[in-house]
Amino acid sequence: MRVPKLLKADVERALIYAYYRLVKDCQVSMDIPDENIIPVVAFAHKTSEIYAMDFSSTYQFAEKVKPSTRVRWIRNKTEQMLRYAEFAVIQHNIEYKALYEIWCFIPPNNRVIDAVEAAAKENLPVSLISHDAVNDRIRQVASLEHLKDDIIYNNAFL
Repeated sequence: MRVPKLLKADVERALIYAYYRLVKDCQVSMDIPDENIIPVVAFAHKTSEIYAMDFSSTYQFAEKVKPSTRVRWIRNKTEQMLRYAEFAVIQHNIEYKALYEIWCFIPPNNRVIDAVEAAAKENLPVSLISHDAVNDRIRQVASLEHLKDDIIYNNAFL
């Protein structure tokens, strides 16, 4: 059975949400127009940590886009995330670790890998979450290997 593309993306969004909310204990906002500070699939934060997440397909299927443009996309998103982190440091007087993660629900192709490697060479805070790592995170969510028991109780009726 072939799963409709939009339904598949919604399931993937739900898994990202569940991982950051239930496992990492972050506040999470999804890519609802005008909700996210940064135009990404999801944005998560907690004290001292900020994450922005996108699907690898953003870069995977961009065959008509120059490699430098794909890197510019990563640069723009990481710069926006870092500006938010700088604001959070001023507001809360706490250092924040900021990371832009590209989740590979499908094995990444060279366009994805090359874009992330080029961005990493520019010292941008970007990480490619491999297909295997995504599957490990899904297993964590499925088995609810969480950091705190009260997170599960508080979110049991979402």
